Amino acid sequence: MQSDPKFISDRIRSLRMARNVKQSELDEKSGLPRSTISKIENSKREATASELVRIAQALGLTLDMLVAGSDSFVYQEEMKVIEALREIPFEDYKRILHTIEAQVYFASKDATKSRKEYLEELVGSLTQLSQGDRRPRSHFAENKRVIRKD
Repeated sequence: MQSDPKFISDRIRSLRMARNVKQSELDEKSGLPRSTISKIENSKREATASELVRIAQALGLTLDMLVAGSDSFVYQEEMKVIEALREIPFEDYKRILHTIEAQVYFASKDATKSRKEYLEELVGSLTQLSQGDRRPRSHFAENKRVIRKD
């Protein structure tokens, strides 16, 4: 867990922006006084522990996720999607990846330069994923396929 105030202020800003949440919306969602998020993000003052907890909850994160030095966190809903992807046949998986790839590609058209570069890199990664079936599977995956006979 990081305790550097500058790191934490930058982290709050980047996580808020990644979720397309305005400062005023985060103030409201967290129940903090107006302009508090701005002061914290601009390092004009340090956030208290209770403010960090409220900010984390408003962003849908745990406190540890908010102040950790890693961006490798996943929402619970996203975990369910990942688990479901492990269970489906590879052809269906590829079709879903191509759909996501197209959506991310079109989202990058209106993005800022740095965001566009990130999204284009993500599209490239999705393309590589769809070229080979390297998904981790649960022990039920092979037995799940049901063939309907009409």
